[in-house]
Amino acid sequence: MATVYFTVTRDLPLPARAVFDELIDWKGHAKWVPLTKVQVLKGNGGPGTEFIATSGIRPLALPDRMRVDELDSEAMTVRVSKIGPVLTGVVHLSVTATGEGTSRLEWVEDILVPRMPQFLSKPVAAAARMGFQSSITRMAKLLAAT
Repeated sequence: MATVYFTVTRDLPLPARAVFDELIDWKGHAKWVPLTKVQVLKGNGGPGTEFIATSGIRPLALPDRMRVDELDSEAMTVRVSKIGPVLTGVVHLSVTATGEGTSRLEWVEDILVPRMPQFLSKPVAAAARMGFQSSITRMAKLLAAT
């Protein structure tokens, strides 16, 4: 089992509230995370909500089951647990206003990947970081267009 940890921090030319609202639209992630479908299993988006984000093309698609543990709309922070069976761990999302109409998004993942040797954790973290950077760019373009 390997631990994969990465952080993506991005300054965005978008209002913090718009970025945060897009982040907590769990089904909406499918619009800007490539090859991903999201199914909400229960809940209304807040704490206790469970969903599965399936990324990839079958038969290589990876189902990632998650639960929203904490969501502070005022502080614009979220803690999501990956609850297996494939991946476990935590995701922390936070958005901070940095000026008029600008914001900083921080996305932190600390996950366990079964059946993966630890020596692969750094290259997998680097690939995941690049993937999320690309997805955040897509999200920002989507929000700027609306």
